[in-house]
Amino acid sequence: MKQYNRVIPGKGGIYINECLEGSFIGVDFVGDIDLSDIPANDEHVWRDKLKEIYQHKHPEKTAYAVGNAVGQLWMACHGLRVGDIVLVSNGKGGYEVGTLTGGYYYVPGQVLPHRRKVKWTGKTIQRSSMSDDLKHSTGSIGTLCGINGHAAEIEQLINGAAPAPSVTVGPTPTAAYRERDLHPLMANYLLDSDIYPKTIFHESSNTADRQQKWVHPDMVGVRFNAFKRPETKTLLRETDPKAYIELLSYELKRSIDNDHQLKEYFFQALSNSSWANYGYLVAYELDESLLEEMERLNRAFGIGIIHLSAYSGDTKVLFQAKRNELDYYTIDKLGLINRDFAKFIQKATNVLNAPDNTVDDIRNGLRNFCDKGFKNDDEIKTYCEEKHIKY
Repeated sequence: MKQYNRVIPGKGGIYINECLEGSFIGVDFVGDIDLSDIPANDEHVWRDKLKEIYQHKHPEKTAYAVGNAVGQLWMACHGLRVGDIVLVSNGKGGYEVGTLTGGYYYVPGQVLPHRRKVKWTGKTIQRSSMSDDLKHSTGSIGTLCGINGHAAEIEQLINGAAPAPSVTVGPTPTAAYRERDLHPLMANYLLDSDIYPKTIFHESSNTADRQQKWVHPDMVGVRFNAFKRPETKTLLRETDPKAYIELLSYELKRSIDNDHQLKEYFFQALSNSSWANYGYLVAYELDESLLEEMERLNRAFGIGIIHLSAYSGDTKVLFQAKRNELDYYTIDKLGLINRDFAKFIQKATNVLNAPDNTVDDIRNGLRNFCDKGFKNDDEIKTYCEEKHIKY
């Protein structure tokens, strides 16, 4: 399945002319290091290796920043496939259209040394011709931004046809999808962000506590910060485990359509996430006129907000969550009333305490216990069609 990506060539797109003249797109997250010798057949191994390299060059970066940079680097070097479409801003209110024609190659001493060959079509898509949804998607601040959800509109624009003001991609829903149907899409996004996700099934809670409102998170996640030296990892496990592990909580909703819903769902997320380092409210559909109020609530209470998409590259963290210390009393309570949560915490702790020679096996055990993602975009498309989710 063809992918569509918007690419920013250098900070602010300053290398657009070099890309057009040299028939390439490129990135420069790790500088002059040839990545050709790092096997790319296993994405997890590749990412782990690049995290070490990136963190060595940028020791001041947080685990989230490291994971995000390496994810962007993977997509640029190997995630995009020959035949995929890239849109690159020309700084004049339009996007140059290109087709990827080759795999990763390295050019030392040049701008954007980590490159992919591109055949520029000579066609330009004017931003003014785009729907508001596509404008919003291409406006992401990331170096690469997946815009697969707008494939039909992009093809129309490439072919010179004016799209309708609002383009619906995917099947017209014939039945309402369930909130729980969004969990595999969220899990796919979290796995791409190096977070191990797990759905917490409310129905498995103890009967005495099951009816308590705003107690259980919908999904939880754990992220392990990358440290290079084994002795550092051992020291952190013994003296400061909170620097090695981060726990996250997610409240998922199908849609946020009005101010009343926003406040109800936001404070539900706040209640359910009080135990975690980071708490997020996640919605698949939302009214963007509420963004100002979302920003105010985020600033006041620290809960982040994510606009979920069927495709990981199109999912957007609208507002980052603020970090909190773990609330062990609430963690203990949740573990007592919900076996899914207790098993998740136990398996995450097993990774934290594992000797270096067994940690990979323990992590695989956690990965197998957690929610699964999708192998490719075709699987996502099929899933959304089956569940009547617009994609």
